[in-house]
Amino acid sequence: MRRAARDDAPPAEGVEYLEITDERDRPLMVMPITEARRQTLRHRVVLVMLHDTKGRIYLQKRGATKHLYPGRWDLSATGHVRAGEAREDAAQRELREELGITAVRLVRRAEVPASEETGFAHITLYAAGPTAETPRPNPDEVADGMFVDADELNALLEHFRDMLTPALVWATERGDVFRDMPVPCPDTDAAWEGLA
Repeated sequence: MRRAARDDAPPAEGVEYLEITDERDRPLMVMPITEARRQTLRHRVVLVMLHDTKGRIYLQKRGATKHLYPGRWDLSATGHVRAGEAREDAAQRELREELGITAVRLVRRAEVPASEETGFAHITLYAAGPTAETPRPNPDEVADGMFVDADELNALLEHFRDMLTPALVWATERGDVFRDMPVPCPDTDAAWEGLA
């Protein structure tokens, strides 16, 4: 019998449940994440791009026990939207759980409908920050992490594409990663005004 990957295991407080949706993202039912994966049913996922005050993006290296893309470099934080949870709340939760980052401003950047290419996930992409907080990666979720600028990310894309997740490649090639980035300034809240 095959052992389940670490991120397939239910959290300590119980089983993690997702809302299963139709092709138009309307909820149909609730079921455990493991069953939703087994049946490849439509569900919701958030992707978060965390930026620092210098305008760099934080990349996380996915843990070796992750169900998808273990050991690859990914966007800052990613995860499933739990049953009954708002997408923005899920994005904030993933930042907190994976990187120890709290109370950052989120800007919705893109939405992608569920398809075979997305693993049947309705995806919502957020930009977060800028933050002066130093990420504290959760070793149960994240193997490593680093902030990179646009030139460094482009070099990774050109020379190490097979070490990046499809989500990171997609967001970079769409131009979302550094789109509308404010010029670094001491008043970071003012820099992000009007970007929502």
